[in-house]
Amino acid sequence: MTTAGLVLAAGSSRRMGTPKQLLLIKGRPLLGLVVEQANDSKLDQVVVVLGASADQIRSRIELGRATVLVNPDHASGMASSLRVGLAALDGGVDRVVVILGDQPDVDASRLDQLLELQESSGLPAAALSFNGLLHPPVVLVRELWGDLMSLEGDVGCRAVIRAKPELVARLPVEGDLTHPVDVDTPEDYELIRNPGARGRPAHHRP
Repeated sequence: MTTAGLVLAAGSSRRMGTPKQLLLIKGRPLLGLVVEQANDSKLDQVVVVLGASADQIRSRIELGRATVLVNPDHASGMASSLRVGLAALDGGVDRVVVILGDQPDVDASRLDQLLELQESSGLPAAALSFNGLLHPPVVLVRELWGDLMSLEGDVGCRAVIRAKPELVARLPVEGDLTHPVDVDTPEDYELIRNPGARGRPAHHRP
């Protein structure tokens, strides 16, 4: 089975106020950490979809074996980046893993766990599960790609897996959820840099 990783990193970071792909975490750009983990996983190929500030980001991110696409319609939302990425994959790819470019805690071993879970479960999809709620990264076999291609606006794969939970194998994630699943705001960034911080609820993009 041939699997491609699709790293979505085209957003304009409006809530952050600066390109979040370049925020430093442990001295490394955020997107660089995500791409490195994807490259270190068992994915057969890795594709990164950029959009806003694409030239600036490309000049500062170590891509390794990953290839880059630029979504000219990135301002319309995440759905357009999914379409650009999926359309670029050749016919030999059997499944895709949609990875958000702002999830630095998703490492290569977790990606590999998701791949193994989807294959062993016999279900067409697999995703992380936080307190029973499904989150990316998401493994989707080709038969479900049509659902992704039909999305519009700032909607991503969460919409597909939450609409059809019976098709999704769940990989539970335990631990401290006082830091965010993904990094959207300055508050999220502070919690990633200081995971011992308390007093804020976990941030989950709808």
